[in-house]
Amino acid sequence: MKLASIEIIKNLTPHSNADSLELAQVLGWQTVVKKGIHKEGDKVVFITIDSIVPRYTWSAFLADSKNPDKPIRIKNIKLRGEYSSGLVISLNEFDASFFKDYDAGTDLTEIIGVTKYIKEIPANLSGETLGNFPTHLISKTDEDNGLSDYSLVKQVLDKGQLTITQKVDGSSITVIVENGAIASVCSRNLAKKDTESSAFWQAAKKLRIPEGFTGVIQGELCGPGIQKNLLRLEAPEIIVFQIKKANNEYMVYDEMKGFCNVEMGCKVVPLVTNDITFAGYSNIETVIKTLQEMADAQTYNKIVPGEGIVVRPKTYERSLHSRRPNGFKILNRNYNDT
Repeated sequence: MKLASIEIIKNLTPHSNADSLELAQVLGWQTVVKKGIHKEGDKVVFITIDSIVPRYTWSAFLADSKNPDKPIRIKNIKLRGEYSSGLVISLNEFDASFFKDYDAGTDLTEIIGVTKYIKEIPANLSGETLGNFPTHLISKTDEDNGLSDYSLVKQVLDKGQLTITQKVDGSSITVIVENGAIASVCSRNLAKKDTESSAFWQAAKKLRIPEGFTGVIQGELCGPGIQKNLLRLEAPEIIVFQIKKANNEYMVYDEMKGFCNVEMGCKVVPLVTNDITFAGYSNIETVIKTLQEMADAQTYNKIVPGEGIVVRPKTYERSLHSRRPNGFKILNRNYNDT
């Protein structure tokens, strides 16, 4: 996943409440920057939200002065009333303008040492590790952000009717089932041992898996001690967002909901809409704005901001490059998971 890259500033507009600041649009992101440093059309280094950046001179201002050893994480924030998503850095901040000859879109993630922020659950809930995630069987669950990839957004929109679901904030869980029995349970990156201390296995064993079913169930592990338990659950449980069948096809939303609610006795991610289409759209920026407003409106239990939305073709067809169902996420800029 591309977390840092060379990008172009599409436009600069005045900040609504600060004369010394401007709003820079990079890809689909709005980021607050200091006035007078950048121009429209400039090449810059852009780092997306939910990234951990190393300590360099250009990132020093982001360090926590009270806790200097705390990792520097790029988050959605508001500065003087305007959303700021991501980090824009002038090429002049790098030695000898090292990246000036790089083309827009060049991935710098490994070159400058940026890593993805991973939400972990406490060790007393996580349990023991058995091995690595079985990527030969199924892809990890990590949606691409539509604001970073307009080509992906266009690819999804052009499929016609869309299914938009709420993005639930928990800890990623994958349950691999063979002939009605659980064969493996995994966190985002690791296979887990079947122990009493594993919240992953505890939740998986609650599923009423139909006799003879073979497939992969993926969702969010939610409950006490996990990401503040914003859904106010009393015990760990799985909220399913996709199910791959034995024929390698994914269940569409209605099929998945029936299978989960009736057969397995578990929840699925809440549906935002199942029949929206942007057919004939003339401006992808307008569509992105609509989807961002939809994401910003998400709440958990109608109380706290939800994490965002996931947008897929209603067919839940597989993506050719990721082996996941084709789709993308848009995050709620009002959501705060700290």
